[in-house]
Amino acid sequence: MKLLQSYNLNHLILVFTLMVGLFSSCEEPVEIQGIIVEDPRLVVSANLFPGELVKVRLTSTQPSNGFLEVMDITDAEVSILEGNEVLEVLQYRPGVEDEKGRYHSNTFKPLVGRTYTLYASKNGYLPFEADDAIPEPVAISVHSVSNLRHINVGDLTIYDFTLNINYDDPEFEENFYDLRISQIVTPYYINSSGDTTKLEQRAKTVQPPGESYEINTVHGEASILVRDRPMVGGISIPLQTRFNPNTELLGDLKVELRTVSENYFDFQLQFQREGQALPIGIGSPQVNDSGDRQGSLGVFSGYNNSVKTLSLIH
Repeated sequence: MKLLQSYNLNHLILVFTLMVGLFSSCEEPVEIQGIIVEDPRLVVSANLFPGELVKVRLTSTQPSNGFLEVMDITDAEVSILEGNEVLEVLQYRPGVEDEKGRYHSNTFKPLVGRTYTLYASKNGYLPFEADDAIPEPVAISVHSVSNLRHINVGDLTIYDFTLNINYDDPEFEENFYDLRISQIVTPYYINSSGDTTKLEQRAKTVQPPGESYEINTVHGEASILVRDRPMVGGISIPLQTRFNPNTELLGDLKVELRTVSENYFDFQLQFQREGQALPIGIGSPQVNDSGDRQGSLGVFSGYNNSVKTLSLIH
């Protein structure tokens, strides 16, 4: 999928993925085939975001006929350290409704620029240990929509547009970004009395313009991985959003520029698989191999962000 063919692909990696919810895809490990693991290993998925309590998803791999079976771990020891100092031992909390259980910090909230270590251990498993830091945020300096047009096909209203984004990429250093884009809609229905009831807002994924207009857009958000800034003028991306005006009210287009650590970027790049569009967060969780066959799996990574909104309705 080439959305920006004119860009230097050594500096820009464009990968669209469908994300369920507004959480990072690296929070949910998934199964992968064809990897045989000699020893069961812990799988950690956690992000560091400034000023927020840490939540850690912890599972394990068990080899079985070339498949990695994922199992929840609820009785491990999970700690956050800074240097040799233990800042907090995280406590497991079961999930509610469809959510997965996670280990939570009660008081610890990470700060920008500080390096933290996550350590997880359980008898019978190789432990997990990784460190990372939250980068300084890079602000979105320009955000606009151009080439806007819309058509109606059956029950759907379809908007094609170009999203223009620029940001203050620091010079003389390599920087990593995850550009998240979603269309906010408000589902609604009209009851037997003729009253309109609005439901909770949802994020729907945007996509490259296409010719098949029968299917409505799914819930989630698009993710585009970018190294540095491909051009002085930023990034211009042809996109499309779809909604059903009979059941949805169109809200703003949400644009989130995540300034991410190299750990975050490398994990997402493996997870998304450059050049492919894959459903993420739908079905079984996926495990991503860190490349260290003797160590553990998963990711512990920091990110910061800048968020802007735009309206497609003038």
